[in-house]
Amino acid sequence: MAQKSAPTASQTSQYDQLLAASQVKNHQAIYTQQYHRVVGKDQSTQAVTMIVPNTTKNFNQSVTLLSSATGKAMRLPKTGVILTQKMATLLGAKKGATIYLKDANGNRQSFQVKGIAQMYMGHFIFMSKTAYQKLAGQTYHPNAQLVTLRDNSSSNVKKLASRFIQTGAVATTSLNLNNKELIGNIINGLNTVIAVLIGISTLLAIVVLYNLTNINVSERIRELSTIKVLGFFDQEVTMYIYRETIILTILGIFFGYFFGMWLHSFIMINLPPDNAMFDNTMHPANFVISTVIPALITLILAFVIHRKIKRVNMLDALQSVD
Repeated sequence: MAQKSAPTASQTSQYDQLLAASQVKNHQAIYTQQYHRVVGKDQSTQAVTMIVPNTTKNFNQSVTLLSSATGKAMRLPKTGVILTQKMATLLGAKKGATIYLKDANGNRQSFQVKGIAQMYMGHFIFMSKTAYQKLAGQTYHPNAQLVTLRDNSSSNVKKLASRFIQTGAVATTSLNLNNKELIGNIINGLNTVIAVLIGISTLLAIVVLYNLTNINVSERIRELSTIKVLGFFDQEVTMYIYRETIILTILGIFFGYFFGMWLHSFIMINLPPDNAMFDNTMHPANFVISTVIPALITLILAFVIHRKIKRVNMLDALQSVD
């Protein structure tokens, strides 16, 4: 987002040439203003950016507004505002509620929430031009441009942002890239922690299952020797002792689904800072991976225990005295 200053004709010409360049996919005049509100458990002051496009015709090419309830595209209402989801959660606001924000001068302004949109970084309120003029009681005058680039790589975005400022027609730029990098760093850190937890959990599952099964075999060695003498095959003897482990593994996976969904939701809601949110949707791959890992461990240990049972000396076991 490029915020305009008071440029000369030459500066405006350079700015317009940049906007007309092939690397700019879309640009749109908007009015933007900063508000703030004290929210959250730590009572932090959060900035809320109001964005009012000059026209809603191509606004969805710059900003995608999806309903937090249905996931469907939303249109800017003729009255009221669309509030982003994280701020709505912090304020406890729902559709139809009235929220209060303060501007840079400390003046209190009320807004009626007509919809709540998904937004994973930052706090925003979106208004139509008609809604703004009704609320403010004054003529609409855009003071910024929303610019979407064809090449949105980090280096290209920063290079063009610098060129916009060099024209002198732009006072400041606000890069969506900065928000993406911040939330990307948070996600990468979380992924590292999750990978470590999965590794530790896998090792723990191996140790626990092996020790429990090994103790079970050791304590029932005479029983196993007896059924082998009676004519049971090695596979049947293995299943005789390992069936309990398989049942416990299935129950563990089943109950792990419910605990995992609760833990995932708890982390996704409580870990992000007050100006960000994570998607806590569970995907089929999550359930597949959490099923495959313990099932694979159980299968591998089954072969290990099977080899141990095959090597049992039946006569020595039956002659042993407790």
